[in-house]
Amino acid sequence: MQEATAAYLAEAGELLAEILREARQGQSDIKKRRAAIRALLLGADLAREGCIGDAVDRLLETVISEDWEKLFGDAVERELPGLLVELVQDALDVSHVDTLRLVPEKSVKPLIDSLKRLDRFLNGLEGSRRRLAGMRVCLIMSDIYERLQDPKIWRRRNLPACAVDSRHIVVLKEAKDFASLPQAYRARINQLQRVDLRHSLRDVAETRCLPMEEADWDTVFTVRSPLRLGISSANASDNHARSKEQGGKTVNAAIDLQVEGSDQPVTPVTVTLNRLPEARLVLKARSTDFHADFEANDKGDRAAQSELFFSYRRGGDKSLRMAKQALVHSGIIRPDSHDVVQDVVDFTGGGGLEIKTASAVLQGSGLGTSSILAAALLKALYRAVGDPAGTSEGEYPSLYDQSVLLEQSIGLNSGWQDARGARGGDSAVKDFYAPPTEGLPAPELRHIEVDENTFVERIVLFDTGIARGATRGLNAVLDAYLSRDRLRYPAVSESLQLHDEIVATLSAQDYPALGKLATRYWALRCILDPEATTSDIQQLFAGEVAELIEGGMLTGAGGGGFALLVSKEGEEQTLRRCLHQLRGHKAFARSRVVDYRLNRLGLQLDDE
Repeated sequence: MQEATAAYLAEAGELLAEILREARQGQSDIKKRRAAIRALLLGADLAREGCIGDAVDRLLETVISEDWEKLFGDAVERELPGLLVELVQDALDVSHVDTLRLVPEKSVKPLIDSLKRLDRFLNGLEGSRRRLAGMRVCLIMSDIYERLQDPKIWRRRNLPACAVDSRHIVVLKEAKDFASLPQAYRARINQLQRVDLRHSLRDVAETRCLPMEEADWDTVFTVRSPLRLGISSANASDNHARSKEQGGKTVNAAIDLQVEGSDQPVTPVTVTLNRLPEARLVLKARSTDFHADFEANDKGDRAAQSELFFSYRRGGDKSLRMAKQALVHSGIIRPDSHDVVQDVVDFTGGGGLEIKTASAVLQGSGLGTSSILAAALLKALYRAVGDPAGTSEGEYPSLYDQSVLLEQSIGLNSGWQDARGARGGDSAVKDFYAPPTEGLPAPELRHIEVDENTFVERIVLFDTGIARGATRGLNAVLDAYLSRDRLRYPAVSESLQLHDEIVATLSAQDYPALGKLATRYWALRCILDPEATTSDIQQLFAGEVAELIEGGMLTGAGGGGFALLVSKEGEEQTLRRCLHQLRGHKAFARSRVVDYRLNRLGLQLDDE
């Protein structure tokens, strides 16, 4: 690979040297210089080897003592707008950052022309294609406006409008608030991702909220669910643009966990729902790290209680926001209600409602807890409102797609694979593939048969006790994809290639090979998102632990949560003892080795 890269760079260098020689002698014309720029940025061989950025470096270094604007300024001015459109239109693996580096430092016209050209391009698109392309355009515009901060530039110009501008961006442009535009366009990327997902889900059948049947008034609806052990998530589905444009793959296993007070693994997520005889709404959430309660009744100020119910929309009450929004999502409580108690009374035929949620792991575990809780809540609510999606085998994929929509509606980034990791079937270990699409991803499922006892013995789960946030501003993986960052983007592509190898080793139950692949996969994750690891987390893969494992990684987004460690054969108990000793380290004071079992049943609903 390195030899091929060197060869392509040498070839590019020869082309650039020839163009420069002719330019210095006044022999080259504008067409040839424009062709040179295109060949440099769109060369298939350079792109395949991921060395376009290096070629740009070489060009700029070669001309460092020359008048860059005099030699190539006109070529860049004419080519840049069209090049940027091509990068977006064809989803090319070329970094717009490297492209913008070719613009002379004080040159303004090609940047403004690019803003206008990108807008015209987006206006020619519709639906999902506009939204997906708009994500990359927003990132390009963010970087362009970063360079166009001088108010003198806009003294006689208006900031150009764009088809993806939000109302907030329009206001900023009218006020000529240049400093805020770069960040506003980056924030717009996440908005477009959520909007596109909502549009993709619009054909999913809406919940039919019928009054609770009298036969169910004394029924307790209970949903129990496993969690998701993520093994591979190439083109992760919360990396929305890439998953839809180029397809996505994921491998996970549904697992039960042993919790305090139990002598064997149990389903770690539980939701119960029941009617109350009196007019009140009671919500209770229990987790390893928090307890939260909410009550509204007919004896208090109805309007004040309703305002308190919707406090989660203003950033408060995060522990109960999932249950509250699930009530809105299912149609029981109106989205703009001023009397949530009356809404519940209308639904229950004069009574009330109690919903309890329980999770046996910390928030931020990396086991898909939030997404799976969303699915479990909706499964119970859909059964209560008379929607067959809550009871039939035909729930897939609507239940899981609705859980994605529920999470997105409260600002949590999630994707098609998150809750599906808890789905039941012939095997607890599942390989999903979602083909490229302009609509709603429709993952294809293949079960991977494994010897469950060997799997549980060789793959040791270690709860680091460190909570992590899966969403930190603009998703790091999405940013690497949209920017085609020269250092991080190759890790996205390699992760996708590793996926099929991981599936093959699981099918063959080749745990030494699986460990090596897990280690490489984890290294790629840390390249994509440096915040996925810390000096403390690195201890899990060093010293005595490293001598006892074939390899390993953190599940989910990293930064904390659970570690998946593939033990060397015969070293399983020694590894467990070694991990237990880490509790003496301050960072791992809450850590533990977790006993678990594979779960083939998935989300189970009892109504008794």
